[in-house]
Formats: sequence, C-alpha cells, structure tokens
Amino acid sequence: MTGTSHGEVVREVRTGPADDRTQSCATDRWDALDRLHRRVQGTVERRLREETGFGLSEVQALRYVGRSSVPGAGAEPLRLGDVANGLGLSQSATSRLMARLRRQGLIISSVVDHDRRGVQVLLTPAGHAALRRTASRYEQVVRDAVRDLGSQDADPLLRHLLLGESDARVVIR
Repeated sequence: MTGTSHGEVVREVRTGPADDRTQSCATDRWDALDRLHRRVQGTVERRLREETGFGLSEVQALRYVGRSSVPGAGAEPLRLGDVANGLGLSQSATSRLMARLRRQGLIISSVVDHDRRGVQVLLTPAGHAALRRTASRYEQVVRDAVRDLGSQDADPLLRHLLLGESDARVVIR
C-alpha cells in the first residue's frame, strides 16, 4: 500500500469483485488499526516512562492486577496465567514482568495452595499507591496520543472511538 493514496484504496475497494472488496476492506481496516495501535503505543510508552518512571506494560499490569486486589475489600489474588491472558502476553513475558514488579515491591506472589505449580499475585500497598499515581496520567497520555494523531494519519472512525466521541449509531460506509 506504500505510495497509494487513501482515495485510490477506497476506489479500488469499491470497484473490485464482492469477495475481493470484503477481504480488502477487512485487511485495510486491520492494517489501519495495527498502524494506529503501534503509533499510539509508542507515544504512550515514551510519555509514561518520562512522566511516571513506569513503562506501558507495567502500568497495564498494575491496572489489571489492581482490579482484583482492592484494599480492604477481601482482595482476591490472580493466577499468573489469568494475568497473562488478560494482558495478552505469553507466560514467560508475564513472569518477567511480574518479577520486575515484585523487585520494585509493587506485587507479592505466592504458590497456589491447591496447585503447587500455580503462582498467584496481589498488589502491595506500594503497588496500590503506584497505581493511584499512574492511573490518571495513563488515561490522559492515551487521550493526548490519540488526539495528537492528525486526521490524515488515522481512520476517523477509530480515532473517534478511542476518544469516546462515537457511539453505536455510527454507520461505516
């Protein structure tokens, strides 16, 4: 698609056979989403690290683990496999991430009582404090990164959806 304008792609999609049009539209949208994701992710990663000292995966892990470990509300530890699935990471990447958070004193981990192979994690008080410090910055950094995308650089529907400016009544043409 290098060197091809958006108008040319739209014209090509509209004039191709029905099966080609469906596939091209789906793959074009997927490619647009993937490009948008990578651009926003890079910006968010850089800004979070600069402003909070935490990387994106660390903030996402704190948020995910923090959902189940609300202080004083009978915190439920999460199994490492559930964290991996929730974050979309491999078991080994999740283990490395949790080890970093554990070294920083942000989580505690323990062996699951009934399954000695399983590991479960909870936020520590320092982890809850870090989550409180980073949560609002994370939200604002993501909003700013999406808002800073030029209208030429992002699919308008995706941009509006990420900014919360779209609803279910939007029709894709």
